[in-house]
Amino acid sequence: MGRALAILAGTGSLVGEVVAAAIGAGDRVRVFALVPQETLPGVDTVSADPRDPERLLADVAAFGASHVVMAGGLMLTDQMRERLGGLTGASALGDAALSQFARTLIARSGAQLIGVHEVSETLLAASGHIAGPPVTEATLTVAAFALGVAREIGRLDLGQAVVVSGSRVVAAEDVAGTDELMRRVGRYREQGLLGGGTSTLLLAKAKKPQQPMHVDLPAIGVDTVRTAAEAGISVIAVEAGRTLVLSRTPLVEAARSHGVSVIGLAGDD
Repeated sequence: MGRALAILAGTGSLVGEVVAAAIGAGDRVRVFALVPQETLPGVDTVSADPRDPERLLADVAAFGASHVVMAGGLMLTDQMRERLGGLTGASALGDAALSQFARTLIARSGAQLIGVHEVSETLLAASGHIAGPPVTEATLTVAAFALGVAREIGRLDLGQAVVVSGSRVVAAEDVAGTDELMRRVGRYREQGLLGGGTSTLLLAKAKKPQQPMHVDLPAIGVDTVRTAAEAGISVIAVEAGRTLVLSRTPLVEAARSHGVSVIGLAGDD
């Protein structure tokens, strides 16, 4: 018998992939849209006002949810943080607030919180070549270094990604996100700030070491590949088993057409 799965839906294509996987697994699904969603035919979808978290919890409980999953980009409102998480100041930002909200959700709804990878394991990146041209052993060494740096950036709760050129860190993700990080690197490149060397620009994404698996895992998709190519980034390295690969078939095609290599490496906390 399938689960009664409540999907707290944010932005991005991940929502549709999680919905499809849940329905395919025989789950009874209801989508609680925290932001406007594309039409999902045949799916029970209700609007959830993020300014009214108490009503959201009541609606999840009324659905009879046995499990809850957060899918897509989610940003907690001040009301959510204050009424549910009880967080203020620095602890009210980033994954700390999302984790606290998740714990409160579990306590009040009686449902089990799961990660999107528990709805569809195929969303997780595997180790090895994922898409695009094959890479050299030297590039794998740089990728391992870059992922280590990305984890340290994450340990400070700054972001989940860095761009490196050889052993030099070029830029790190901040609150503006991965796409803005890559656009920033593109501007640096146009301004000649990256020098005239031949070192490959590599984007690395990794889960923050303190981050639970059910909250905001790092993710890449078609837009990641396209934006990387525009910025002059030719390799994307992700932490295998802890990074989501969205729209996999279109991503593989985009990587091939743009000449961007995508690889997965096992994490090491």
